[in-house]
Amino acid sequence: MKLYVYDHCPFCVRARMIFGLKNIPCDIVILPNDDETTPIGLIGKKMLPILVTDDGETIDESLDIVRHIDETNAVPYLTRSYNPKIDDWIDNASSLIYKLAVPRWAYSDYPEFKAITSRQYFIDKKQAVFGNFSDLIKQSPALIADINQALVKLDALLVDNQLSDATGSLAEILLFPLLRSLSIVQGIVWPPEVDNWRKRMAMKSAVPLNDPMAL
Repeated sequence: MKLYVYDHCPFCVRARMIFGLKNIPCDIVILPNDDETTPIGLIGKKMLPILVTDDGETIDESLDIVRHIDETNAVPYLTRSYNPKIDDWIDNASSLIYKLAVPRWAYSDYPEFKAITSRQYFIDKKQAVFGNFSDLIKQSPALIADINQALVKLDALLVDNQLSDATGSLAEILLFPLLRSLSIVQGIVWPPEVDNWRKRMAMKSAVPLNDPMAL
């Protein structure tokens, strides 16, 4: 199997996670951010992640990839229920996280931005959606203060959602990519339960955090 991704992308992280969680071999291919030819050739549009199965089937939605791998390879992993308040937390925190993470992704050392043209492609596309990156960076102190408060609330929710070695829940697939995205930001205060959870999840899924390159 071959999985086409961007390293920074939280939706791509979702797809990568299930392979690590289930210890299933997969060829991870990181595309340049301005490569439109490959994804359009595979699925008719510029979007990642894309999974190409051993049978040549292409799957192009992150959670569809997760479900396909979980349901068709050995014993299902995502069998545990989870606190729906985690969904609410994700809905409320996502906007804050993206405002902090997206401008920092643009200036970080990800493989998909190795070429100057790839980095500029990302900047042009994302500034059209999120606004001027310089302005977002200036808002960082207030945004960081808000997300740090939100993380305290998440800390209490995770007490009842401990990781298991044998099974997991969809909460892991939805929450970890956001926390990994946030790990590119300096000044985040990780409450103990959240910090332990994200580090253990990184190890279990074989998707490292961005702490060493935080800006």
